[in-house]
Amino acid sequence: MDNIRLKFISGQQNKFLNEVSSRSRLSTKALSRIANVHPRSFRDWKKEKLTMTVFSAEKFETLFGVRLPEDKKIMILRWQQAKENASRTGGLALFKKHGSPATLEGRRKGGIKAIANLRRSGFTPYVKKYSLPIGFSEKLAEYVGIMLGDGCITPGQFNITLNSIADSEYVYFVSQLEKNLFGEEPKSYKRKDSKALVLYYNSRFIIRYLLSIGLKIGNKVRQQVDVPNWIKSHPLYKIACVRGLMDTDGGVFLHRYKVNGKDYFYKKICFSNKSIPLLIFIKAALEELGLNPKVINNVANKQVWLYNNTKVKEYLEKVGTSNPRLLK
Repeated sequence: MDNIRLKFISGQQNKFLNEVSSRSRLSTKALSRIANVHPRSFRDWKKEKLTMTVFSAEKFETLFGVRLPEDKKIMILRWQQAKENASRTGGLALFKKHGSPATLEGRRKGGIKAIANLRRSGFTPYVKKYSLPIGFSEKLAEYVGIMLGDGCITPGQFNITLNSIADSEYVYFVSQLEKNLFGEEPKSYKRKDSKALVLYYNSRFIIRYLLSIGLKIGNKVRQQVDVPNWIKSHPLYKIACVRGLMDTDGGVFLHRYKVNGKDYFYKKICFSNKSIPLLIFIKAALEELGLNPKVINNVANKQVWLYNNTKVKEYLEKVGTSNPRLLK
């Protein structure tokens, strides 16, 4: 609800925020930080030059016990109606003054100006300033493994697609890992036609960084992507990257069989991928850990397996997992 706003009756927004200031005993700067806006915007809220966000109002209600003067739904509807009326009035005035927008260049310039005006009015958020990791780390290496497994990078967006049910706990881990690396949690949406949940960022700033550390834009299979050399050359980074790859494109399986009417079972680990360099990396890394992996080539997705309980246990001790699904 960061972009959804409340339309107060005249005088009520000022009264509400004065009560927040009184009860909290905090400065305008501190309150604007809680509201996630610039102090100037907060002062404009008090002057009722701008409408305040639902997010901020809910924060103030929760933290300081100041109640809104009306039902929140009524105030949102009033804001939406006011916005529609303003847009309609502005559009008619523009048409009367300049006529129909004629050229692509004219529309482009008009769009740029419109976005700037909306940002100044508080309707459109400013571009977020993300942070970037300093140097290499195990967390970054694990994240690279996750991206190589279930990630995708386009020129304007990068995302990670997980199973919203089977990986529900892992979704939270990945989200917090990205927040730790980039300073902001990813946005997310669930695909209507499947159980897939997509965590994503629209940030060319971070994309340039991801490319600089060895990831690539586009189809990973067609490009036969590989693990960056800075990971391959560091034992701890290598283990962390294996963990990220296995937590996304791998799994622990229970193999059951029957002999003379008696049931037997043992655990197996499998990593499956169509990128040959990734399979080679996984196999080599597991061999270095003394886990004796086996490669299966006669399937569409080539596979690397660990076949017995002892090796599976050693893997979980030496590499571990951040995805609870593997432990279940």
